[in-house]
Amino acid sequence: MISANFQIRFDFLVDTERLNITLEADVQEHHSDTYYIIGNFRIPGHGSQNILPEITIRKEKGLWVHTDSHKASELSKAAGKAIEAWNIPPDTQAPPPLPE
Repeated sequence: MISANFQIRFDFLVDTERLNITLEADVQEHHSDTYYIIGNFRIPGHGSQNILPEITIRKEKGLWVHTDSHKASELSKAAGKAIEAWNIPPDTQAPPPLPE
């Protein structure tokens, strides 16, 4: 069951941290067994062309991993960190909305 839809923005380190790309993506949170479907990866300010395939991730033992392989990647860790910024306790300040 989808419990939330939101957008994230995060830095993605490519080629062993030699290249840093800022990405935006759409997230669907599923509460049945808390996992996140992330898709429509795009570079801010460069149109809405999807540049990466959809991924499904969850947090296991403190690490953001792909649900199919249960292994972490630079993409799952970066996207997971951005998701954590949206899942902050209600008594703290929420992250700002993404710029238009």
